[in-house]
Amino acid sequence: MLSLTKYIPYPSVAHAGGQYVLAHDRALEGFATVENLAPDIPLNREALPLVAGGPAASLLDGARLDGLTLKLARLESVWAGSSIYWQVRRLFRGDRAPWAKLEAADAIELQWSEMIALAPAIRRRLPDTPLIGIAHDIITQRLDRQAQGQGSALRRALLRLAAARSRRREAKSFRAVDLLIVFSEKDAQLARTLAPEVRVEVVHPGLGPTDPLPRTPHPGEPIVLFTGAMNRPENSSAVTWFIDEMWPIVLRAVPNARFVIAGANPTETLAAKVTQAPRVELTGFVDSLEPWYAEASVFVAPLCSGAGVKFKTIDAMLRAVPVVTTSVGAEGIEASELFGALTDDPATFADAVIGVLQLPEAGEALAEKAQTWAEGVYGAAAFEKRLRGLYADIIDAE
Repeated sequence: MLSLTKYIPYPSVAHAGGQYVLAHDRALEGFATVENLAPDIPLNREALPLVAGGPAASLLDGARLDGLTLKLARLESVWAGSSIYWQVRRLFRGDRAPWAKLEAADAIELQWSEMIALAPAIRRRLPDTPLIGIAHDIITQRLDRQAQGQGSALRRALLRLAAARSRRREAKSFRAVDLLIVFSEKDAQLARTLAPEVRVEVVHPGLGPTDPLPRTPHPGEPIVLFTGAMNRPENSSAVTWFIDEMWPIVLRAVPNARFVIAGANPTETLAAKVTQAPRVELTGFVDSLEPWYAEASVFVAPLCSGAGVKFKTIDAMLRAVPVVTTSVGAEGIEASELFGALTDDPATFADAVIGVLQLPEAGEALAEKAQTWAEGVYGAAAFEKRLRGLYADIIDAE
């Protein structure tokens, strides 16, 4: 199995997509030998030495990106319908792509919608090789939502244009694969609207801790926790909104509470805001989130943008941490009754956080029910069985 992936996974990878690929590769162990190929960008070069005991990984030769070149490539990527960088697309238009490896593979998978942009070129060159696309989210929806959000009229117009270009590109890319995997029925419906003729299957991600710590909520300073890659705009805007609108209400009711933002690569703007906010902590990169999950009294997912299933919400449920979330933070999770609250109203959100902090026994009981549900839907065993069954079916069919 040759996997063209946007990012190389490794055990301490700091973003949810990388954690999914790590679990995905583990689920295929014993079924297939997987090799990951990824763009030659700094994040992937840094990841190579950290890959240990997992699938082989290498970088795509001939398209090294750094600094200004990478920034320009990212801008062009949006203009090209949220495709992978044009330098990578150029490789696959000619003979410089690793065609020998691709031709030798029993199947080729493409992780992330951006990488699925390579599917038409691969299909032309290798018409008989099974192609499997894994759309971590439907980018068109993300851009549509951003276009409806805040900002200048020019910004919203540019986002609408980007969404239109993404819609055309995703439809074309999805049509070139034999199987498209998505993470929720909502995303399946979106994908079928874009490319009705494509086989689309929902696979709930196999998440959860490999070495969980026992729950030990901090007794004197209850922790309100958020996790995520903090250079992602949807995460940064979520915690900014929480700090501005909800956190003052929470502190008035529970003055000894702490808000912990655990995630790598925070923006300078967010870091400055945190220094001015009372009882807020920004951890930066951490080797493991498990100690934070273990000590947290409540997990918050105040997300207003983004698309796809929010792994952070499921991760908290799997660790039996009570969750308060918005409708976007709960997207793709058909279990609204298992949240401390599901609301887009700031005051109601803050009151729900306060309720969990002041009545921890009720929150923990609800979280235990949520954990049982999440293990049944998103547990590793169910994920492995579902994924292997689909891959065997598509490979045997060819």
